[in-house]
Amino acid sequence: MRYFFHVHDGIEIRDTEGTELLNDEMAKAEAIAASAEMMGDLGRKFWEGGTWEMRVVDETGRELLTLYFRGEIITSGI
Repeated sequence: MRYFFHVHDGIEIRDTEGTELLNDEMAKAEAIAASAEMMGDLGRKFWEGGTWEMRVVDETGRELLTLYFRGEIITSGI
């Protein structure tokens, strides 16, 4: 089955190609791996606020999952 990994990081980036995977479990694992790689590429931009998300949809249009990531730097008065 083909899965599409759509990303929203201030703008919607739609995956128009998709990735062929055997099942939902493989799509979940791919979502985690791809998210880690993409967020690593963001560097400092990740810490500028907002929520980064990845939505996984299969070829039938069924939404499988959404991952949300938010980085927030907390500064103390010390």
